[in-house]
Amino acid sequence: MKIVSQVMKKQIFRAMFIGGVVGLFGVAIFLGVLQASTQFSLKNDSNEVASNSNSNSNSNNKDAETIPTAGGATNGSMFFASQAGVYSNYESASSFVSEHPSLKESAIVEIDGKFYVWTSMVTDESQLVFLKDPATFKKAFSVSSDSCKEATIAELPSVLADKKATKLNFKDNLKDSTLPADWQAIGTAASSISNDINVIRLHVFAHYKSKNACLQVKF
Repeated sequence: MKIVSQVMKKQIFRAMFIGGVVGLFGVAIFLGVLQASTQFSLKNDSNEVASNSNSNSNSNNKDAETIPTAGGATNGSMFFASQAGVYSNYESASSFVSEHPSLKESAIVEIDGKFYVWTSMVTDESQLVFLKDPATFKKAFSVSSDSCKEATIAELPSVLADKKATKLNFKDNLKDSTLPADWQAIGTAASSISNDINVIRLHVFAHYKSKNACLQVKF
């Protein structure tokens, strides 16, 4: 019986030893798998962060490339107007002008469906003259004729922007093939409204702007 008991004890001890070794081995394998999984997850997270960072960077670069700059409005000849008001229809603008005797030399200029009441149009901001009743203020804008197919119309922004106003002197009744056929007649009519070259320029521009949609105005 003692021999059997000793054999059983040895078997039990051996079973416990083997079980412990197997258990430790299993724990080691589990920890190894867990660590590998964690490292893989961290690597994926790192790659995802880097990818998102690059994506955001590219997105920001694209946004920066497509943001329009204020300089875009200067494509064309630059002018300054003395503005008294702006209306959604011609009748309201005309009624406003008729209510103020000081606007007798003003012009109504239609731009993108709105009607602007301007009292003068200058090439140099320092030349602007403002009214007190009704109060006027500066309106800067550019005129482009890039889409005008007729050469004489395409030439208008440059002619109007000439600081010497060489071709805005209609007293000499000069003929110029580079200008519209009715240039002299329109200029003479504008000169009858005022002797001020900045008012004459305004009325000439208002006339040709109303007849030629290709003359683009940007504020």
